[in-house]
Amino acid sequence: MKYLFQLLQQNKILYWTVISMLGMLLLSLIGLSIDDRILLGENVWWKPIKFALSIPIFCITLAWLLSIAPFKERTKKWLSRCSGWSLILEIPLVMIQAGRGVPSHFNESSLLDGVIFGTMGVLIFINTIVVVWVSIAAFMRTFHTTKAMQIAIQLASIAMLISMYVGTVMISAKGHAVGVVDGGAGIPITHWSTEGGDWRAIHFLGMHGWQALPLLVYFLQKLQLKEAFINKLTWGSGLVYLVILLFFYWRTAMGFSLFSWV
Repeated sequence: MKYLFQLLQQNKILYWTVISMLGMLLLSLIGLSIDDRILLGENVWWKPIKFALSIPIFCITLAWLLSIAPFKERTKKWLSRCSGWSLILEIPLVMIQAGRGVPSHFNESSLLDGVIFGTMGVLIFINTIVVVWVSIAAFMRTFHTTKAMQIAIQLASIAMLISMYVGTVMISAKGHAVGVVDGGAGIPITHWSTEGGDWRAIHFLGMHGWQALPLLVYFLQKLQLKEAFINKLTWGSGLVYLVILLFFYWRTAMGFSLFSWV
């Protein structure tokens, strides 16, 4: 935990992005406690809460990746600013829509809603450029880390790019459900559909590959196993992760829930 705090302190932009997200999380939790309005099957404040929880994880991961990436300091600052400011500006828009009791995503029912969704789209696109930049660099450049960790970052970056693509699929479809309407029956907290396909699940699983695979390598290295063995385990685990992700992608596209096997 101390290392993560020190890591963020070295990247002031992402540090303040995390702090701002925690502030927005607190405001959203207050909203959840006093506002019982339901939108698409869940409390209106659940979406900003989920965003305010996931973004700090993303920022910490990006700060770590930039710390080991062979970029010039000017490039690192540029990427940090693009990502940090796009996220700082996006989440208040999600909160505004929550306060209004209307959907923040895929909502073009009025001029204001269309402008907000369009602005969010531009901000998401800016952050996507940062993700693609770092992901491509993982294959083109040698990061300041071990071979196993570089492999993990590469395979996780493929998962992340799949996640980004799924985001464009949702935008094109103006919704996240497949075979059913948005807002139907779903599991607690994430509310992923239990009745049909739900692109949000694939988006989540792909996006958090950036954490899952590097963390696996970290713990394997703590066991002080042989380097060659760790490399093989990393390749194997990463490929299995991608196969599972692609399998769930296919299932979702066919309109099947992740929680059904028929």
